[in-house]
Amino acid sequence: MTSHTGAFGPGGWVPAPGTGDGTEPAWTKELLGSAGSGDSFALLRLPAGGASRLAGSAEDRILVLDGALSFPEADGEEPRLRRKGAYAALPPAGGADVTSAEGALALVLSGSRLGAPAEDVFGPRGWQSTGPGQWSRLLLDVVPDENFDERVLGLAHFEPGSFAPRHPHRTAHRFLFLDGEADDEWVLPDGSRHTARRAAGDFVDYPFPVEHQTFSRTGCTLLFVHEALPTGA
Repeated sequence: MTSHTGAFGPGGWVPAPGTGDGTEPAWTKELLGSAGSGDSFALLRLPAGGASRLAGSAEDRILVLDGALSFPEADGEEPRLRRKGAYAALPPAGGADVTSAEGALALVLSGSRLGAPAEDVFGPRGWQSTGPGQWSRLLLDVVPDENFDERVLGLAHFEPGSFAPRHPHRTAHRFLFLDGEADDEWVLPDGSRHTARRAAGDFVDYPFPVEHQTFSRTGCTLLFVHEALPTGA
């Protein structure tokens, strides 16, 4: 099981490419590497006045987690400011010079079907109640079936004291905890039970199939990806 604990903390960062001439470089941290055509997740940290050359394509997405950063919509255009909550695409030509006047932390996602750009995914618009004290905001425009066995990408929010009871995972699940804390439990097919305390910056690529439940005393917000399994997996 791929797991990173406290990924927002100071350990494990490497200088990002194209960090410019500033005294403090931009930094990147890989959370999940792409295997073939699979998803990849990486954090990008820009200091105040920092810059980095971000490679990619218009299919990739950047989610601003803190601060603000700027890059153009397309080659030759003026950079556009994007603040916390912005979910943006790279220019169609691929790659962009990303800068930040005040400093920023962002998640860079590469893969297929990552959803449409949005101005503020943390704002109140677009959230749906999924149970007592639980909310979800889909970033990929799909209508999930009752088994959630197709690709789903979105955000989940647990209010303090809320609980997601044990349920089967019929897809690969990837979670990045963005704030708060949660108690996590998963049960493997052999009956073995595993628990963990999750906090902001924890990234988990859960094994499958499993049964899973989550309880949050403090409340928490997380990014999730459910990826359908190949036939016969």
